[in-house]
Amino acid sequence: MSTDRKKRSSAPGREGSSIIVLLVARVFSRRLSMVVPVLYMGLILVGASIPADNGEAGSHSLHFLLLPSLLQNLVHIPAYGLLAFLWRWCLDAYVQARTAVVLALVLTIGFGIFQEWYQTFVPGRYGSVSDVVLDVIGAFMGLWAYNRIRNLGFCPTQKQ
Repeated sequence: MSTDRKKRSSAPGREGSSIIVLLVARVFSRRLSMVVPVLYMGLILVGASIPADNGEAGSHSLHFLLLPSLLQNLVHIPAYGLLAFLWRWCLDAYVQARTAVVLALVLTIGFGIFQEWYQTFVPGRYGSVSDVVLDVIGAFMGLWAYNRIRNLGFCPTQKQ
């Protein structure tokens, strides 16, 4: 019994760090895994909501987040690749692998189309079919990366 007390008293600051670890583990648990891609979609939508500069210095408080046009287009690939990866990861807990792939593609590409349509309402921004094509390429690359990582044993096993 005295060894139990020593163990408990030897780590006075560990209670706070263990709570953080439990919270992180809870968010990434399979039951709450839907939170991760949905939050990421919100982050993408915030980025799409930044009005274009149109030559006016300091015209928006988030102006510093605007990237050059070519870089904005290229960012679609990894951004939507990660989104498809996250959807595939979270859907694996609920459905069969093929269904998870199809749902991840539909959710990712559907969100890409919605986001491009949404951008048409943001001052100085516009939607573009080429951006949707880049989103689709990113989605397929994200699913390919998920498959490769799962085959290496780094992702949890799929539902059988």
